[in-house]
Amino acid sequence: MTETIYLYIGCLLWGSLLGAFYFGGLWLTVKRLTVVKNQALWILGSFVIRNLLVVVGFYPVVVQGWQPTLSCLAGVIVIRLTLTLRIKSQLIKMRI
Repeated sequence: MTETIYLYIGCLLWGSLLGAFYFGGLWLTVKRLTVVKNQALWILGSFVIRNLLVVVGFYPVVVQGWQPTLSCLAGVIVIRLTLTLRIKSQLIKMRI
């Protein structure tokens, strides 16, 4: 039973790491759009790299079953919500 809890907590942390990579990379991609010469290539390249690494990162979790996968996905969602709220608050401060 304890091993199962550690597995879920590990998957939650792994999902948080994957989410931070994915959404942090997305934020950096969007911020650099004004500087980059070929914007379409930049967006497409970022999309492919981020998705490829997240899919590869999810694979070891998915083979464990649906419960660890759900735990990993919860980590990704928590990071998404956290970064969204943080970026919104920064944008609101910049407008004032």
